[in-house]
Amino acid sequence: MVPGSEGPARAGSVVADVVFVIEGTANLGPYFEGLRKHYLLPAIEYFNGGPPAETDFGGDYGGTQYSLVVFNTVDCAPESYVQCHAPTSSAYEFVTWLDGIKFMGGGGESCSLIAEGLSTALQLFDDFKKMREQIGQTHRVCLLICNSPPYLLPAVESTTYSGCTTENLVQQIGERGIHFSIVSPRKLPALRLLFEKAAPPGLAGAAAASDRCEPGPEAHGAGSGTRAACWGWLSPRPPPVKAASPPASRRTLRCQVRCC
Repeated sequence: MVPGSEGPARAGSVVADVVFVIEGTANLGPYFEGLRKHYLLPAIEYFNGGPPAETDFGGDYGGTQYSLVVFNTVDCAPESYVQCHAPTSSAYEFVTWLDGIKFMGGGGESCSLIAEGLSTALQLFDDFKKMREQIGQTHRVCLLICNSPPYLLPAVESTTYSGCTTENLVQQIGERGIHFSIVSPRKLPALRLLFEKAAPPGLAGAAAASDRCEPGPEAHGAGSGTRAACWGWLSPRPPPVKAASPPASRRTLRCQVRCC
């Protein structure tokens, strides 16, 4: 369960700001299709209130917004460490972005630039806050998908969060009440630590004690048979919480995310 929260509200019942932060290296590529099928698409359907459709839009600013951040490793130079897609209200368009990720490089690296990805995600949430001023508070969700631990290097490309380490960034995510989850083909201790660091002040111990990291659906690909590790509201399925009635144009769909 996400530290200090009950998970995102029931699908379609509230407006959400959703940011996927994905490692774009060859280290994740062989496993991505399995993660996409068992975790990412069910999560998108959950927030969309149903399977993504080409004609399904939530409005420019009134519906759920999706954004994608893809980060790399230090060997990607001279290219930017991060690629970011501007927010969209179309779940269908968001899925096309996921399908267009080119997993390249990183073969000679044991770590990835998670700090660059999370710093960009926090900048997006800052932008969401300004954009949403007229409609009030929204549910904010950050999902990290990776297969490498973070470098100890701080973020450098972000203007606002330059100098922040990965641990600094996940702590800020927790302090802001952003629902944070991690999905990985491997159970890496460094990733579990990041999840625990995202707990709001005073709840870190409870999060560490209550969190379960159990094998989930297979992340098919190279090394087929590897089972994904999942920390956060994807494991187990997020429980319902009280929320406003969904708009008439949106369907309510019970979350079909498969538990880890």
